[in-house]
Amino acid sequence: MTPKDIENVILQKLPDAKAFVIDLTGTQDHYQLVVVSPIFEGKKMIDQHRLVKALFDADIQSGELHALSLKTYTPQEWSRRKQ
Repeated sequence: MTPKDIENVILQKLPDAKAFVIDLTGTQDHYQLVVVSPIFEGKKMIDQHRLVKALFDADIQSGELHALSLKTYTPQEWSRRKQ
């Protein structure tokens, strides 16, 4: 799965999101995902991560994706982080 494929899945399922995808090993199966979405507002971090990971359950089960490192933010958290 390419970084663009992963970004497309996130943006299709979470249309108001911003997604940043980093290939950690160059093997296209270990990624760090940074996802910013208003859907995370009011949710615990574990629930935010479960929501994103669920988008890729089939890819993880098939072995196409081996590892996902997740960072999730609400738009407000992202704005503060960038300052």
